[in-house]
Amino acid sequence: MNESLPLFYDTHLRQNNVWPDYAGHRHARRTFQGAATSKAPATMKSAQPTSLGIMLASLILTATTLLTTTDAHSATWRETKCTLYQENRDETRAAMPANATSNAFNQQEDAFIASGCTERIYVCPHSKAELAYANLMSIKMMNAGATGSFLPFVCEGGLQTDQPTQ
Repeated sequence: MNESLPLFYDTHLRQNNVWPDYAGHRHARRTFQGAATSKAPATMKSAQPTSLGIMLASLILTATTLLTTTDAHSATWRETKCTLYQENRDETRAAMPANATSNAFNQQEDAFIASGCTERIYVCPHSKAELAYANLMSIKMMNAGATGSFLPFVCEGGLQTDQPTQ
């Protein structure tokens, strides 16, 4: 519509029963009086079920595609997280003294990796060095995109280190 028209232009058109279309052309408003004379075009009646059917089919197709893609992506991401965990573990342990962690801690972590990082195996840090290692691995894995629930560092009765942590 023309921007220079006065503010009352719309009100004027409504009062005179004239409605502009999107291109700015004026058309007389169509009025349907009574059920016998109010007939919508035949294409309107058949278009609604068809368009609803098309929308429903596209919605189902989209949902199915998303579910299939998500499952495949999750399996791949699970494997990727485990690989990242192993790489970070090797890198972190290479920088640590040889006997910094206990045999029990090492066995628990090995069992977690052997499960493909999928089983809930508790790896509980008891020493100051084990806690520092667990904290560093947690930070590295979270920086890589893994959530805290992925990590095996949990103590069933809560954290109880043998040595002071500070």
